[in-house]
Amino acid sequence: MTVTNNIDFKNINVNPEGKGTFGFTNLAEIWNGRMAMLGFIAALVQEVITGKGILAQVGITNTAGGYLTALFLAGFMVAAIVGYYAVNLSSPVQIPPEESSGNP
Repeated sequence: MTVTNNIDFKNINVNPEGKGTFGFTNLAEIWNGRMAMLGFIAALVQEVITGKGILAQVGITNTAGGYLTALFLAGFMVAAIVGYYAVNLSSPVQIPPEESSGNP
């Protein structure tokens, strides 16, 4: 067996070819990005129309609620970054001999 420090994404990815309709596919990720952009624009338009910020529209009007929301988002971001680096710094991936030969 060959040991390497590179992660073999073919063994990790749910859908390595990126084909199909469901799961982590190229099509699903493109639409996820498009819907996120539409949601962001819709939130900005609603903020301009109502004159209230996004947090005030959902009922968070005091300072403590804003701080709790910011703390939650910061914690979520830190957890995502720690998870990303935990995967990248994990033990080396074992590659079976038939895959390391370079022949398909």
